[in-house]
Amino acid sequence: EEHATRAHFLLAEHFRRRGEEVAALRHYEAVLARDMDYPNARARLERLRQRRGRAAPGSQVATIAGGDALGVSAGARYHLIRELGRGATAVVYLARDTDLERDVAIKLLHPHLAGAGSKHACAQFFAEARLAASLRHPNIVAILDVDEASRRLVMELAAGGTLRSVLTQGGARSPRRALERHVQVLAALSIAHARGIVHRDVKPGNLMFRRDPELVGVEIMLGDFGVANLPEGEKHTRDETAAEARVRGNAVGTLAYMPPEQRRGGLVTGKVDVYASSVVLFEMLCGRHPLSRDTILAGPRRPGDFQLPKEVLALMPAAVGKDLQTHIDWLSDPSASARPESEEAREQACFLRDLLIAAGEAVAGSAQPCSGQLIAALLVGNDGRRRHLLALAAPAVGLLNPQKEVVT
Repeated sequence: EEHATRAHFLLAEHFRRRGEEVAALRHYEAVLARDMDYPNARARLERLRQRRGRAAPGSQVATIAGGDALGVSAGARYHLIRELGRGATAVVYLARDTDLERDVAIKLLHPHLAGAGSKHACAQFFAEARLAASLRHPNIVAILDVDEASRRLVMELAAGGTLRSVLTQGGARSPRRALERHVQVLAALSIAHARGIVHRDVKPGNLMFRRDPELVGVEIMLGDFGVANLPEGEKHTRDETAAEARVRGNAVGTLAYMPPEQRRGGLVTGKVDVYASSVVLFEMLCGRHPLSRDTILAGPRRPGDFQLPKEVLALMPAAVGKDLQTHIDWLSDPSASARPESEEAREQACFLRDLLIAAGEAVAGSAQPCSGQLIAALLVGNDGRRRHLLALAAPAVGLLNPQKEVVT
């Protein structure tokens, strides 16, 4: 860490002498994010800011160099503890809310996003952040405070890390756990889409946990609404290669999770998020992306090319596996018009999850009547597709007599 701080300071000095002030500002920011008292860094950053006409206006300073903006100085509400991570558009800090005595996460947008060229994107980001702050759902990261003047968001703390870290460290999830998470992701998307919010960057790195994800009852949360609208401060993010970033061009999001219409950079609907959720589901089931790097870069997609491996399908009854594959194919269809809306996708995912739970009970040899009651409950109602799928799968899970006709 000490070497990284020194390297950022030397780069900042290099760019300052060359007159590349934006680059110098970024590196001075990186220095102070790691060491608030690093010699000369604060003074030189402030001089650069004043020269560019963006001097810190008291408590409304927009950079970490000004303590009041993040609650570092006495009497402020939020007190920084440490950096949690940084990306192309922002730095995230662990902080303490002294008014409510709780830990929170603070996202501070990089200073270069205050420039004239990014003004519209920055304003749009905060407009969406305010709308997202009105979403109250257990599967959406709560936005607690929005301060556009200091380019700051205060959010609930995701102390359990991201789905990306879970998959990297633990590999594929069990089919039941993957479907449970999938339902939760679609529930968050359904709420957001009902309010007209399209996320545009659903991926494991933006899916988080409040606590240890292995604990019972811990649900997944979707965060970073609106961030995809911001211009990239780096050539590419950790979720894509430089080659993918070049292919992505001006389209917002992450290439590996984009359907064809999003790659083209045109207007998008909530169905781009539905597509991305199918990629995430495949990753949870298999521990890898459904497509190779070459295929991602090439672009053309065909229906049904998200095929689950035989070893994954072997973990569940054949009929359930078949319906799960159908579900993935539906959500990942290259044509937006063929994909379901998020609420329709959620309803089917709930059904598949319940089927898998029932199948697990049957495989375990459970004699409890709750399994038969679950099947009976799922058969009731006017949802013809649900009842048809259940009629196909019920004999496989052994909960209905396969010699008798299932009335649908």
